[in-house]
Amino acid sequence: MPFGAAAPEAGSGHRQAGGLGPFLKLLAAVALMSVAACAGRSDLGYATLTTEVPATRAIVVPPPGGPSIVAVLQRLYQNGIAQEIALSTASRTSGQNAFYVSLLNNTASNMEIPETLSLPPLTPDRIEREMEERIPGVAMQTSLVYVQNKFGPFGFATGRSPQGDLCLYAWQRIEPEEPAILVPGGAISVRLRLCGADASIDQLLRIMYGYTISAYYRQESWNPYGDPPSPPAGFGQTDAPMYPLGLDRREDATVIRRRVLPSESHRAVVPDEPSGRVIDKDTVLPPVPAPTVPQTTSPLGGYPVVPPPPTQ
Repeated sequence: MPFGAAAPEAGSGHRQAGGLGPFLKLLAAVALMSVAACAGRSDLGYATLTTEVPATRAIVVPPPGGPSIVAVLQRLYQNGIAQEIALSTASRTSGQNAFYVSLLNNTASNMEIPETLSLPPLTPDRIEREMEERIPGVAMQTSLVYVQNKFGPFGFATGRSPQGDLCLYAWQRIEPEEPAILVPGGAISVRLRLCGADASIDQLLRIMYGYTISAYYRQESWNPYGDPPSPPAGFGQTDAPMYPLGLDRREDATVIRRRVLPSESHRAVVPDEPSGRVIDKDTVLPPVPAPTVPQTTSPLGGYPVVPPPPTQ
């Protein structure tokens, strides 16, 4: 050993090897537990992309007094959203009353991209297939009557089920009459499947007339409703009177004005003419018949004479 060289510490190499041994054993144990945990772990998967959302997230809301919303099944797409809004059912016909709604964000989307929503054109064959799928076993007859609600025209068909219920299937597509070219807007597709026991066609159509769309996309280009309608002719102009409800259809719907006819012995209250009484702008009572007025101003026989009030 050279002079001045430090002697190695006895047992130093043995202690280093002994210190790494427990650490390697612990690392191996952790790795084995991780592998075992990954091998025994199982994530549950679903074969559908449809999820249930609260009823408050429904795109379409029935009118007040209409069928209540039971459940809302929703599926998201890259360019829109689709919902099946189940409604309360009180019929003997098999199947679920429901709104089928699709909200399209961009009508110019590439349909070849997966998970893209498309709204095919309305054709008789397509509507026929939808009715056979959603109201099976019911012979539906398409109505040729032109009808429209606040969103525009819609079509409908009716039929009587073997159980005696009246069924309605209505369809509507809401989109601008002139679609945008530079910035494509959106569109809305609505279907209504509704069967009711002891229901009339007017009662079923009331749901289609009164439903409300409560969802929208927060972007300026999304406007499936088109431009707002112009105000009525004469709005804000001179010589174009506008009346409250009822007054424009009844000439006698005015407030009663009475005049007093003084006489030497009594006073008689005579209305100007029979007229209706206006309670408020929406309530008009029928005309009040004119009371019988004496043709002469002389006192009636057999009654005491009442002197007139003193003059000031």
